[in-house]
Amino acid sequence: MLKKWIVGIFTLIVGTIILIVTFILLILSMKQNPQSTTPEIVKPRNALPIITEKRGITRINGHVIVNKQYGLPQTYKPGENKAARYKLNQLLHKAEKEHISLKYISGYRSYDDQKQVVETYTQKDGKQTAQSYTAPPGHSEHQTGLAFDVGTDLPMKDFHKDFEKSEESKWLTQHAADYGFIIRYPKGQSQQTGYAYEPWHLRYVGHQLANIITEEDTNLESYYHLNHELK
Repeated sequence: MLKKWIVGIFTLIVGTIILIVTFILLILSMKQNPQSTTPEIVKPRNALPIITEKRGITRINGHVIVNKQYGLPQTYKPGENKAARYKLNQLLHKAEKEHISLKYISGYRSYDDQKQVVETYTQKDGKQTAQSYTAPPGHSEHQTGLAFDVGTDLPMKDFHKDFEKSEESKWLTQHAADYGFIIRYPKGQSQQTGYAYEPWHLRYVGHQLANIITEEDTNLESYYHLNHELK
């Protein structure tokens, strides 16, 4: 009887040790391969995007998407994204070192802030013209906290027309992706994005995706197969 009891205890101890060792090996394996538990947010080539919607916020492969079709609720107030602002500061610092006169103009705007912006531009340029370059409340990328407008202190008669021709704009086009940014509304792609060319409007999407979109000379809508025309 005593012998059976000892054998039973021994078996239990050995089994417990095996379970503990297995658990430790599993933890070590996860630490050595952290990417196996991290979802990839960049779309594989020729793959359809993964679109999710939660609480009125649409994400495509992890990226918040905002345009004339996809909007954000008035209650969505994330504030300025710290990682995006850090990268913007790096970009501006690099520009300064290369004697390029770029500066921060605007960043995060809430739903109510955007409403005021629309009213201001509508009074200035008329409703139809304002709608061509100003997003309605809930449809502005600035509400994501991931978008920034940059500019320059150099004298310009008409910023919207003259900035495109400036050395600052050319430099930005060449270097934005190095810091994870894309020119959100590229030239000649307004039918896909819904907005006229804005060489000063940056959207942070991360280094990998920014480089792909820039190299392919495309935009978020086309890259993610949102094949409708936004006008």
